[in-house]
Amino acid sequence: MIVRKNLDPRIVVRVAWKRVAMLTLTAVVVVLGYHYYGNKDLAIDSLPASILGVALAILIGFRINSAYERWWEARRLWGAVVNDSRSVARQALTFITLRHAKDADDQGVADERKQFIYRQIAFVHAMKNHLRKLDPFEEIRPFLSEGEFAFARQQQHVPVAILNLHAKHLEILLEKGLIEDFRHMQIDIRLSALTDSLGGCERIKNTVFPRQYSFYTTMFVTLYSFLLPFILVGVSGWYTVPFTIVIGFIFFALDSIARGVENPFENTFNDTPMSSICRTIEINLKQMVGETELPAPVQPVNCFLY
Repeated sequence: MIVRKNLDPRIVVRVAWKRVAMLTLTAVVVVLGYHYYGNKDLAIDSLPASILGVALAILIGFRINSAYERWWEARRLWGAVVNDSRSVARQALTFITLRHAKDADDQGVADERKQFIYRQIAFVHAMKNHLRKLDPFEEIRPFLSEGEFAFARQQQHVPVAILNLHAKHLEILLEKGLIEDFRHMQIDIRLSALTDSLGGCERIKNTVFPRQYSFYTTMFVTLYSFLLPFILVGVSGWYTVPFTIVIGFIFFALDSIARGVENPFENTFNDTPMSSICRTIEINLKQMVGETELPAPVQPVNCFLY
């Protein structure tokens, strides 16, 4: 995610410079043909072109809004993961008690709470790497017991496996008398909410943005941009070249913005900042169990927060 207040134009130039260079060459050739070789047929009536430009602007606006909706939904889902993770940790700290336990002590209860909360940290890291299609095991190893880690390595869907470990742990706690039925149910509701958030993110990840929106919008933007020199040459003279570059760049930039935000889990600078969110959850949950040696928050790199 870009966190800089003033967007560096070089970010868009890096993506659109090839098309802008081709557009500049086309504009120069058209101007030379019109003014030096006297080919007046190169000029196009501006009225139909103006109508086409308005229609194209509406289409681009619709595409950008649709792409942003996907990005914003992804961010809302991760906001829910943050809230549910904190709630799970709080419930683990207050619901797991010695009240009805027969064979347990304070240290045993503290260990059970810490194990549950650490497993939740492992879940968010596993979810992040699952969405980015990266190996999660190096990050989750410190937060799982050896048995849990071995179990997770055998599973194809690691985040779901960790949620299943949560559920099994709750059953064990219920059998030991360290948690009551009602409190068990309340934590399980939070686990279901985490499952819903995971499923929502997977829906965005696995549902391709409609190709007809992206393909045809990009095609129409390119076509209209390369028509600009023919539209402007009859009235703008040599100013056709800079006008074409500026207008074409604007259209190319808008098209690039839409393509950049339509897929929020691709580990690019337009991504949902999942690494930062996971680190925030890790810090919050470790503080809740009383730890003082905490990792530093993720900092932006070249104005990009990952």
